[in-house]
Amino acid sequence: MTPAEKVRVNVAMNPPILLVDYSRELTLNGTAVVRVEAPSSTKSQAPIDLVTLINISHSMSWPAASSPTDETPSTSRLDLLKNAMKFVMRQLDDDDRLAVVAFNDQVVKDHTTGILEMSGGGRMAMERKVDGLVAKGDDGTAFKPSLEYAVKLLDDRADKKRVGFIVLISDGVDKQVKWSDESIAPTDPVRAVLRKYPVHTLGLCHAHDPKALHYIAKISYGTYSSIADYGEIMEALAVCLAGFKTAVAVDACVDIRSSSLQITRIDAGGHTLRGPSGGVLIGTLYAGEVKDLVVHFSYRTGSWPRGYYTTLNGITAGVTYKDVPGGTGRPSTSITDTCSASLPVHAADSQTPPANPCPPHPVALQQMVRSKVADLLTGVLKEFQVLKEEAGGAVHGKGGDDPVLQAVAASSLQRKWEEFKKSDESWKEAPRNFLDLGGVDRDVDSMVGVLKQGSGVGCVYSWLSSSQMQRATAATGLPAAGRFRTPAMAAMVREAHRQMAEEASAQDAGTSVVVGKRAVELLDGINKRFELWCKLDHDLPSSGQEEGDLAAGGMREDINRARQHHIYLAADHAIKQWRSFLESMEKTHGHGTDK
Repeated sequence: MTPAEKVRVNVAMNPPILLVDYSRELTLNGTAVVRVEAPSSTKSQAPIDLVTLINISHSMSWPAASSPTDETPSTSRLDLLKNAMKFVMRQLDDDDRLAVVAFNDQVVKDHTTGILEMSGGGRMAMERKVDGLVAKGDDGTAFKPSLEYAVKLLDDRADKKRVGFIVLISDGVDKQVKWSDESIAPTDPVRAVLRKYPVHTLGLCHAHDPKALHYIAKISYGTYSSIADYGEIMEALAVCLAGFKTAVAVDACVDIRSSSLQITRIDAGGHTLRGPSGGVLIGTLYAGEVKDLVVHFSYRTGSWPRGYYTTLNGITAGVTYKDVPGGTGRPSTSITDTCSASLPVHAADSQTPPANPCPPHPVALQQMVRSKVADLLTGVLKEFQVLKEEAGGAVHGKGGDDPVLQAVAASSLQRKWEEFKKSDESWKEAPRNFLDLGGVDRDVDSMVGVLKQGSGVGCVYSWLSSSQMQRATAATGLPAAGRFRTPAMAAMVREAHRQMAEEASAQDAGTSVVVGKRAVELLDGINKRFELWCKLDHDLPSSGQEEGDLAAGGMREDINRARQHHIYLAADHAIKQWRSFLESMEKTHGHGTDK
């Protein structure tokens, strides 16, 4: 990497100067913001190895209904996922590699592949494999076998120059393992398995288990996305894939130290703290990503004379990482970047020094608020789990958690959120420092709305995942789904939307052809009946006698009346057939035609 392409670390002290009382000793508290910033772009994208775990249990054959109460037949969940996977394959480069692991309660090897290159016939072979996926298995879902299989695939690679990623996609609930810190011991081997490669989880529909998928993602430094609207599957995969393909650093770790200040706490979100030394494991960084860590410190002043001035060694931060060599074929190298920020201290001339003039650092204030909101949401989710256990894990069929329990959780969240906004000093401090936290407010209000609709707690877990990892996720129902998206993610999402629009247009065009053909058939049926009656009228024998003319005239009147009645019945039948046809089209395609 050139200097402009390096991962950078910066430190900002808050306040930037300490004003102290000269007459007495006291303990002062402050914060520092340590920012780790990846280069905005990468000149050459590094090839990747991607393993996708696809749940093909029986529920994946169910219609991809837009809501739990929608009984309208539609394309199956698995069919929509297949289409999204084809988008992924088209976005992969020839030197990228892909594996598909199909699973239900175990790995389904008939539908599972090894890691195949996308060059040559690899892409077509993979598309055929995905096309052949069939939902099977009535014994439920289990994540552990497929996760272990995926990790072994990546571990057994002869060529490990590519960065490895895992994506787990499921609509089910694990029947074998309870994924939580309470159920998985610190020494459980599954933790070591999950820590080898980041696992990004996508939960489909309302009935999946967001707690389990969020836990798997959190332990592995991945992200969790909640997809209730199946039209967002492709978008969620686009966000993940764009990040994978623009990885610029792996094994990134930040070391934070001070020789003068006492570091009391580091808010690292979902990143792992490595002991008391101030090390924070960041893991993989994508181009354009920024990670902000808030460092809390304290300092004990001395009894100094008036006007005393000194400069303390404030916070020193260093980031160490391995670069991603891209397509050069060279080995990865370790790189370090460091930054230090000093802290001036000035003893006032009076016993009542002026207040420190610097307002809270906006990034520190924002991160502190988001951390408190995360704690609030975590508390609501814990209460929800207790309610579920007391209700015997109440669910309602394909729709997920009991809507009554969700309504209780919505009321609890709404009440606690209003109390938080009234009482929290950091929240009230934000507008005074020109910090707009309206996005957080809208997010929480949307979560309340989603819960009231009975659409599940997945959006809450997804928000937590995004906020804690400071990385983009997808969550149906939240207005701020684009937060933390990098330029590459935004570009690939636009490409996904473009492809979805083309597919919808092609489907509409095909629908229009079918509609037109049916309309012609119905009109043709009426026209044929009209022609038959006209022929009968034409073939009626004429008579030169007056009595014959009267008889023929009476016959024509009878024929006209019969013709009108017959044409009326044919038209009425055609209208009923047309309406029935339109209803069937709306059920099949999810939208009607212009009537």
